[in-house]
Amino acid sequence: GLGLRFIRDLEQGKETVRMDKVNQALRMFGMEAVPGRMEKQDE
Repeated sequence: GLGLRFIRDLEQGKETVRMDKVNQALRMFGMEAVPGRMEKQDE
């Protein structure tokens, strides 16, 4: 399962998280993180 600490870290934007756990959390919402190109953002 997912621990409260992991959920807090994810919500707060921690840069280093385990992708298997990210996908486990996202699956609760019918979603999944997959590799892809980042879109350019105009500044």
